[in-house]
Amino acid sequence: MNFKKLFLTVAVCAFAVSSVTAQSVKGTEAQTKRGPYETNRLFDNVFLGVAGGVNYYQGEEDCNLSFTKRMAPALNVYLGKWVTPCVGLRLSYNGLSQKGWTSSKSSVYADGNSDNGYTQKFNTWYVHGDLMWNISNAISGYRSDRLWDIAPYVGGGVAHAAAKHADNGSHHGNYKLAATAGIYSMFRVAKGLDVTLDLSQTYVNQAFDGESAMSRQEYIGTATVGLAYQFRVRDFSRAHSATDLTPYNSKIKDLNNALAAANAKNSQLQKDLNDANNRPVKEVVVNGTDTKSATPVALFFPLGKSTLDETQLMNLDFYVKNAMKVDSNHTFTVTGSADSATGSKKINDKLGVDRMNKVYDILVNKYGISKDKLVKQSIGGTDKYSSKSNRLNRCVVID
Repeated sequence: MNFKKLFLTVAVCAFAVSSVTAQSVKGTEAQTKRGPYETNRLFDNVFLGVAGGVNYYQGEEDCNLSFTKRMAPALNVYLGKWVTPCVGLRLSYNGLSQKGWTSSKSSVYADGNSDNGYTQKFNTWYVHGDLMWNISNAISGYRSDRLWDIAPYVGGGVAHAAAKHADNGSHHGNYKLAATAGIYSMFRVAKGLDVTLDLSQTYVNQAFDGESAMSRQEYIGTATVGLAYQFRVRDFSRAHSATDLTPYNSKIKDLNNALAAANAKNSQLQKDLNDANNRPVKEVVVNGTDTKSATPVALFFPLGKSTLDETQLMNLDFYVKNAMKVDSNHTFTVTGSADSATGSKKINDKLGVDRMNKVYDILVNKYGISKDKLVKQSIGGTDKYSSKSNRLNRCVVID
């Protein structure tokens, strides 16, 4: 297996997994999460794996040895972390032994005769870091219940080779930088537990097997099957954009304060109105006959208008029937006004007159109060009735 063949395999696997995962997601889109994702904590989505299989060394003369005779046992132990559903990091140990062939008896790893040459046997270990890309999640979105994930990876580290036998009383060993590319497949068998298949190609210096001739680099093909356990927490959450609500909170607080102030003001106005309408009628004696003399009543108008709403008309009706018509000897003064805090003097003088005439016309035309018993008066803009509430000055007072 060479570099081109490995990545052709990756491309084919990517196409296959995109088809499979696309079909598995159809109809269950609610279980699929697409990025961006929340950043997980240091020990979230951590996995530990162990696998066994075979190594297959590809050196200068190794093609002279049959495929099966070049297979050697392999061990793979690794600890990794998925930083996101698509990107992972892994620290791995690969090792045990390698087998090959040489035509030179003096080769440092020559071990025995084989097919007009000499077999090679040597121990190896390789410690490397890998950058992994889960194309299942990248193409089809993250799903915690997906049965099969596939992740190509690249990595690099240090490889070591040592002879299995004594060579002139010494034990030969060397250290070389190496690079790896591979495909890591995960098949879910239980929550947090996967069966894994790892295929990789490691590129080492041509002197790694003790010989330096012909090819510039040599390869170690590795295939292992094992188990990987993912520690809790195992899931990922989709990120939600954080919005600074401070300016809105400040405005909401101001609006709540304004609303509270308006409610307090409204309560005070209602209290003042109730006090004005509920003043007791005082008893007086006129010519030896008991009668009732009404206390004044105030009728309030909207800002800038000379119309009365239903509440004020009801108050007027009650006052006429229970005071004005009862106290027939009293002459009532109808006084119109506006608040001095709003509007010009000209406007306020006109509003005072219009409001006075409005109440005067109702008393005469609707209730039949004699004009002889009524006196009209307008005081225009004023704060006579209240210095705190402008609304209480927009009124007609009958007394």
